[in-house]
Amino acid sequence: MKQPGLTKADAALLRAQVIDADRPGTILRDFQTVLDFIGTGGVKAAGKNNLLPIDAVPVLDPKLARPLRLELTMKRPQLKSHPYLHGLHLLLRATGLTGVEGSGDKARLIVDPIVLDVWNSLNPTEKYFSLLEGWLVVGRPEMIGERDNWLGRDYLMDCLSAWGHVPGRGRPFNLSRPQEERLFGIGRNLFHVALMDLFGLLEVELPSSPVKPWCPAAIKHQPFGDAVFTLLWQSSFGSDNLDLLLHHNGNDEDGRFGRLQPIFQPYFPAWQKVFVLPEPEAKDGVFVFRVSLGKVWRQIAIPADLSLDDLVGAILDCFDFDSDHLYEFTYRDRFGGLARALHPYCDEGPFGDEVRVGEVPLNPGQSMKLVYDFGDNWQFDVKLERIDPPNKRLKKPRVLEKHGKAPEQYPRWD
Repeated sequence: MKQPGLTKADAALLRAQVIDADRPGTILRDFQTVLDFIGTGGVKAAGKNNLLPIDAVPVLDPKLARPLRLELTMKRPQLKSHPYLHGLHLLLRATGLTGVEGSGDKARLIVDPIVLDVWNSLNPTEKYFSLLEGWLVVGRPEMIGERDNWLGRDYLMDCLSAWGHVPGRGRPFNLSRPQEERLFGIGRNLFHVALMDLFGLLEVELPSSPVKPWCPAAIKHQPFGDAVFTLLWQSSFGSDNLDLLLHHNGNDEDGRFGRLQPIFQPYFPAWQKVFVLPEPEAKDGVFVFRVSLGKVWRQIAIPADLSLDDLVGAILDCFDFDSDHLYEFTYRDRFGGLARALHPYCDEGPFGDEVRVGEVPLNPGQSMKLVYDFGDNWQFDVKLERIDPPNKRLKKPRVLEKHGKAPEQYPRWD
C-alpha cells in the first residue's frame, strides 16, 4: 500500500468543498432522518444491544437518499442486514444523541433533548466533522452489537487500511457470492462502506436488484475522499498525533470530540465550535443490587456516594470471599460502549475507588459484570434492581437478603 502525501491540488479541493445536507455526501440529511424518527419519545430498542428495531428498516429505508430496497425475508433479519442504517445507528450512539431508557423488553432508544440542543447549535461543517469523529475516533464495535476486532484497533485504522487497498481503477464485487466478499481492513463490516458513501468519501455503486446479504456492486475512489484520507494518513503517521487520535479512555468524556479539529480546521475554517457533551448528572439515593454467582445471590443496598470499591468489599464479605485478589467491573456507558473500573492496585485505571456508585450509568434492570481474581475468574452478575430515596442513616453497604449457600473460594481438589 502506498504512503500518500497531501498535494496542493488536494488542499485546494478541501478548501473549496461546500458542506451542506447533500454535500459532499448525504450524511447530514440521512442522519437527521433517523434522528427525527426516534425523537424524544423514543422507539423500542431491539435485543440485548439495544439497536434500532428491525421493523424500523422498511419505514426508514425509503426515506434515505439512497434506499437499498432490501428483501428482509431471512428467518432472523438483523440491523446489520442494512449497512446504512447500521452505520447511522453507530453515529447516534457515539455522539450521545440517543440513549437507552429501561431494560429488557421495556428498553427504548430515545433522543436526549439536552444533547439535541447542543447538536442544533452547530453549523453544517461542525455537524459533519462531529459525525466523522463519532465514526472514526469515538465509535466502538459494541455500540452496534459487534465484537471488537482481534487487533483491538480503532475504526480509523481499519478504514485507512481499507481505503488504501482499493485499486485506482476501483473494486468490483461478485454479487453471485456476496457472502464471500471481504475488504482488507474491515472484512465484511460493510457499514464502513456505507458510511464512506454517506460522507462522500467513496463512490458506491448499488446493485441493480436485491442481493442477499447486501453487498455493493462496486466501489471507486472519490477525489474528496482521497484528500480526506490522505490528510488523516499523514496526520496519523507523519506526526505525534496517533496517540491523540486513537487512544481514548472509555470512562472519560472530556475531549471525546474535537481531536480532528487541528487537522481539518485549516481547510474548513467554519469548524469553530466543538461538539461538547453535557456532563451527566450523578444519581442520588440508595442503590439496591442483586449480586448473583450462578444460582446463589445476595441483595445489597449501598449509598450512591460510596465507590465501586466499597461495593466489591460488600460483595466479597457476603459471599465469604477474602479480598486478596484484583477485580474488574465492566458495564455499558451512556454511548453503548464498554467501560471498566479496576482494582486500585492494577497498573491502569480508571480505578474502582475513583468511581462512585451513583456515577455508573445504570438504569434499574441493567447489570454490570464483576470479575474477581483473574486466576480463578469468579464472575458476578451485579444487577441494579431499584434506586431507593436517600437514607442519611445508611453510611455503608447493607445486605438485605441472601439466597443459597456461597461456593467455597478455594475448594479442596482432593
